[in-house]
Amino acid sequence: MSAGFTATSRDFSRRRGESISMVAMGFLLLHASSVHAAPDPVEVRAYVNDSCIVADEPFYMPTAPATTARALPLVGIVVGKLAELMLRSAVKATAGKISSGAARKDTRYAVVRQANLFRVDLDPAPSLNLNARLGCMTIVAGKFQPDESECAAAYLPRELAAETAALPVAQWRTVRTDDSLANPLRRANVCTEGEPRAVYEARFEFSGDGTAYRLQNAGYRVNSLLTTDKPAATRSVFYTLEISQPARDASNEVLSTAWVNLGTVSAGDRVAAAVGEAGKWLRVPALSVEARRAYEEQTRVHQSVAAEIEALERAVMRNRRMLSGIEERMSEANAGVAKGLKQQALKTQVQIETLSAELDARKAEYADLPQQSLEFMPVSIEVGVTEKTSEKRALMALAQVIDSSSGEIASVATSGLIQRSIDTPADPGAKLAKARADYFDAKVALQEQDTLDTRQKFAQATETYRAARAALGLEPVE
Repeated sequence: MSAGFTATSRDFSRRRGESISMVAMGFLLLHASSVHAAPDPVEVRAYVNDSCIVADEPFYMPTAPATTARALPLVGIVVGKLAELMLRSAVKATAGKISSGAARKDTRYAVVRQANLFRVDLDPAPSLNLNARLGCMTIVAGKFQPDESECAAAYLPRELAAETAALPVAQWRTVRTDDSLANPLRRANVCTEGEPRAVYEARFEFSGDGTAYRLQNAGYRVNSLLTTDKPAATRSVFYTLEISQPARDASNEVLSTAWVNLGTVSAGDRVAAAVGEAGKWLRVPALSVEARRAYEEQTRVHQSVAAEIEALERAVMRNRRMLSGIEERMSEANAGVAKGLKQQALKTQVQIETLSAELDARKAEYADLPQQSLEFMPVSIEVGVTEKTSEKRALMALAQVIDSSSGEIASVATSGLIQRSIDTPADPGAKLAKARADYFDAKVALQEQDTLDTRQKFAQATETYRAARAALGLEPVE
């Protein structure tokens, strides 16, 4: 069975890390579109979390005496808690409208609208990341129980056979006799009516610096194909993940399109691990201009206080290094020089105490600010599973996906095991962050010592900071 993976992106310059419309520690639910209904209607839903629902199902330790009990990885997952993490109201699921140009024949879609791509956590300092912990995408095709259904309590854990507990993890076995595909899905409260037709899973892999990502096939189980009920039929299968944002003309601007090509698949196929070559890297999206402006405006006070805290911390460390150097020189100096150094050391100690008091005050000020996380940049996410009767037709469909992205495939240069960032345009947010840090460094330096030099540097830093804010349409600094 052949398999592989390829991906494309459209103008991505972004950084990591907890997706896609997501809630931290939660799953993303995407409801299926009715476009191209199969002979037996099939619904497709996709779930995104920090781990795969099926591929990462943990083992559970059987009842055993404490002296022989052995800690198992991932056994901390509690079914009830996992069910509580399920996204219920934060994202309104909808079939959505797929444009006639975007819809592919023999494809089943899952779509969600107006999900926020980025999340900023304010404790202990403003930290902007991809929304939620992107680890794995699970695509489920079949018939589903009503959205309000609860099935987590019916999940049968993957209990470890006691006789294999002392063996290497790869040789562990379970005593569970239920090998259905519906059972592990219940662990995440994914409730299907009978057995699902198929489940496909892919892991999100990020470059070390968070500027690029790719999908890796994490395995699949196919009970029956989506486009035919014939048990002996085969299909060439690939699935896509498309992220887009609303444009001014009411259309959607595609930010990224990635796909996993599974090759030839037939009913009954079961692949437990990734196969095929690694895919191309995609640029992680950056905040849009509008989202960047909203982020800066809504977190201005937090970022200003946090930047001043960091500047004060740098100043305290700098003065402590100076004091250490003075004390070292005092130990080697003669009496006359030592006297002058002692006065300098005393002055530095006073400066440290003054800066530390100011630092404590700024930290207390930040602690009193609202700490609730915020979300920015609404996007649409579309997942599509395509089955073609031949590999040639599947490759032609993939070629159309590639063509729609106009060669926007990104790559990450690699050196040994170290992944280096992709070439990306200058980030206005990074420029603003540097200007802000330089501004508060100059402000603290002026507070330490009011001289012509520190006044000039502060004035220059202020103008640079104002220009960086004006470039993003933000109010000037006072």
